[in-house]
Formats: sequence, structure tokens, C-alpha cells
Amino acid sequence: MFKEIIEKIEKSLEKNPERRLDIAYEYVMKGERRPYPFLSLNRGPDPSAGEILGKEKPKGQTPEERVLEKLKGILSPLELLNPIKPEISLGRSVGNLPASFGMKLIPELNYYPKGYKNIDQLISEGVPDVEKSGLIPEMKEEIDIILSYTPSWIKIGFPDMQGPFNIACMCLGDEIFTLPYTQPEKFHKFMDIITEFFISFHKKLIEWIPEDRYFKFPNNIHRIAECSVNMISTKMYEEFVLPYDKKIAKYYKEVAIHPCSGPHVFYATIRNIENVVYTEAGYIEKTASGSISVDDALKEIGKRKIILSIGQELPKGKEEEFIKRDLDRAKENPRLLFGYTGMHWKEKDKEIIKKLHLKLDEYWAKYIA
Repeated sequence: MFKEIIEKIEKSLEKNPERRLDIAYEYVMKGERRPYPFLSLNRGPDPSAGEILGKEKPKGQTPEERVLEKLKGILSPLELLNPIKPEISLGRSVGNLPASFGMKLIPELNYYPKGYKNIDQLISEGVPDVEKSGLIPEMKEEIDIILSYTPSWIKIGFPDMQGPFNIACMCLGDEIFTLPYTQPEKFHKFMDIITEFFISFHKKLIEWIPEDRYFKFPNNIHRIAECSVNMISTKMYEEFVLPYDKKIAKYYKEVAIHPCSGPHVFYATIRNIENVVYTEAGYIEKTASGSISVDDALKEIGKRKIILSIGQELPKGKEEEFIKRDLDRAKENPRLLFGYTGMHWKEKDKEIIKKLHLKLDEYWAKYIA
């Protein structure tokens, strides 16, 4: 079964060079204009079509079956003409590392953690085992299977490691927002534990995965996600969270930031972490603290060689012109990636999405490539 799927993937990659996200990575990292836009057009889940956010995996799956399922998923973006890359990602969700702190992951919630622990319990348990805790044994199994059953051009995607404050928030819940002021010593102790574990686990991944088996794109391997930072002030971030981000950034040497749309998160990270080489921006309607616009993000980046991944929700009826404005930016700045979601699009709109894809491909070829 592995052989058949791998052959299908190889043929699809050869047949669809204009959908190769891994090729886009190469151009973007070099700062060179690319032949295709490699943009992604998606839609929100459609409950009327029976779509839900999370679905429990079949019970009794073997490690080989898990990897096989992920391997099959490599080509699924092509259904909407979206970019693909020959990569199998490890882990299950944002809960990958919280699971190592004993948090229970719920399949129906895309394996998001449920329930919390108190700070004393978390501190007393110390730094989790980087080989045996949580989902890590499962990830190591998957690494070994991928290395055994797939060729070197099938890469291994690092698991979603989130960031120290996100992990703390998933373990402690609302207590994380008062703890820095009510029990600062305990807060810093736990953040130290998380940061040590975060770096130690990344070192273990580098040890387990050969260098030729993962894409060097920053957001793939050197990422800090700052979703929960959107719920605190810039001052609180700079005082209580930034020191830990800086420690990870120093270890990484080059760091990718997921600001989760927040303007103050975007500015705080890009101004205080010197080695940011990737960040994100774009309009999102429903956020905790607004969203950073592409114009403001590019103004702040200036002449720094920072990759900007544009992720925006689309205005109904004006999708094409909205996207074209972003594509035009690539004439001056080739370090851009493009991703869009039509929250109004439903399952029945697949053909509309694909037709728009083809029109935008044509626009890029005529005016930008």
C-alpha cells in the first residue's frame, strides 16, 4: 500500500509543478520572484454538509495505519487546487506538547486539551521526559516508520510545538492571566520548565530526524505560536513572556512567529526578537484583539529580509480583486506567501473556488511571474 500511494504522490508532483509549495519555499527563502503564485484558497467548515471541526480517529489503528493515513492526505489539497508538499507531519494538534504535561486530549476537539492542573502540581512534576511523555513515543514510532517505508524526498514535518505561553495557558487555564502578578516565582518556575522541555524536545527531533528528511523552511522547524498572547497586554508580554521566547529564539538562531493575527503581538515580537525571519499578517474578522493588516505589517518589516505569510478572510463578492491586490505586492516583495479563506463558501462552492484559482494563476502568469 505504501508503494502505491508514494507512486501516486510522485506522479502528482510531476504533473502539478504549479501546486508545489516546497518549490515556493525555495523561491521565498532566496527572495526571488517565482513562476507560480502557489496560493491557497480554503473555506470554513460546512455544518449543513455534515462537516465538523474534529473527528475521532478509528480505534485500534496501528502506527503504520496512522502514517499511511497521513501519507494519503498529502494530495488532499489538490481537490481545491491548493498547494501540496511531500511531507508527513508528526503529532495530532496544538495539544502535542501539553499532552506531555499530562493534559488529556479530546478527539472530538481536534485533540485539543481539556481540563487544567494547578501550578503546584505542574511544578512538582518537573520537566517531562522528552522521549516517553505524552504523544512523544507515538511521534517517534511515526518517524521510524516514515524512514523505513518512504523515500528521502518524502519529508517529515515537525509537530506543532506552539510556544511557551500557549502551552502554559493550555495547562493552567484562566489562572495564567493572574499568576504572574499573584505568584510570580511559581509562574517563572513553570515557564522555565516549559522552555527547557521545549528546547530539549526540539533537540531530540533533530537527533531523530536526518537533516535531509525535513524542509528547512523556518515555519516548519523554528516556530513559536503566540495565540494566547492576544489575551494579554504588550507590557505583560514584554515583562513575563518575552524572556522565554528570546531564549528559544536564541537556540533556534532563526525564528518564525505565528502572531495569530494580533497587531500588538506582531509588533511586540518583531520589535523585540531580532532574529525573526518569518511572520504572518492579514484581516481576520473574529479575533481576540483585532488583526494586523498587510499594509501595516509590510511597513513595519521595511527592508528586513522577513518572509510574510498573508492569511486573510475574503469579502463576499469581492474575492478576486481582494486577492489580486496582494498578488501585486509580489512585484516588489517576493518574500510573500498567500492564503485565503472564504468563510461564506460552502461545500457546494468547490467549482467556484477552483475557477477563481485558475483565474488568479493566469493573472500571476501575465502580470507578475
